[in-house]
Amino acid sequence: MIKKVIIGTTIALLLTACSSKETGDNDHQKNIQKGLDAVAENDFAKAEALFELSVEDKPNDQTTKAYLEQVSLIRQANEDIENDRVEAGLEALKKAEKYKTGSKVISAKAEEQIGLLTSSKNTEEAYRQLLKEAEALAESSNYKDSNDKLTKLLNEDLSNYNDIKQAAESLKETNLAEIEKKAEEQTAASKEEHSTVAQPTEKAYDPYEWAPGVKEAFEAELVKQQYADSVDTIRYEKLHVYNNQGFYTVYAQMDGVEMYVVTVNVKTGDYHG
Repeated sequence: MIKKVIIGTTIALLLTACSSKETGDNDHQKNIQKGLDAVAENDFAKAEALFELSVEDKPNDQTTKAYLEQVSLIRQANEDIENDRVEAGLEALKKAEKYKTGSKVISAKAEEQIGLLTSSKNTEEAYRQLLKEAEALAESSNYKDSNDKLTKLLNEDLSNYNDIKQAAESLKETNLAEIEKKAEEQTAASKEEHSTVAQPTEKAYDPYEWAPGVKEAFEAELVKQQYADSVDTIRYEKLHVYNNQGFYTVYAQMDGVEMYVVTVNVKTGDYHG
């Protein structure tokens, strides 16, 4: 009888151990699958925690260790990118993608992030090059062409490149001020010339002929007030003559679409509309 009891107890203990092992294996596999599901949902923090549990359950499972290392690399990459260490982040993603014993699912996610990061990097380089060209034009006093490039740049989505946007906006304002200053200087010089230099002949009075410097100052003002994308988009149509002064109807492109803007007096530069 005692022998039977001992045998029965031993069998029960063995069954309990087997059951416990089987339960542990199930938990281990469940955590791995949940971790891969979290990767698919881009929740790498959750995936890392689940893979850590799996490694604790089976410290000698090299596959789970590889999964954990891949996800840790992706998380490190994302942290590097957030702190403007783009090259370091890109390098970590490449390691996660090429991990020999890792998961194809995790490798695919790393590859996806590499593609997005590379595209964003190329876009940023193109924007910075455009800003650099605009700055060079401004330095050579070619303010109009500089602003044309800046207008093109500012029409892009710069929500992720705030420093580029701020620099472009600041330079555009400076350019407009210089354009206006230059127009005022030309107007003053023209008035001085007409007051000191005798004209050998006088041409016929044209009510639609712009007074010296008026057109340049008017167009600079339109661009400054953002009534026109650039000076090149401004178009004039004769409207009428009043008190020997011509008036033009002014059209210009705003955000690439031409529309009526104002009516302007060519002699005084006064406008309304």
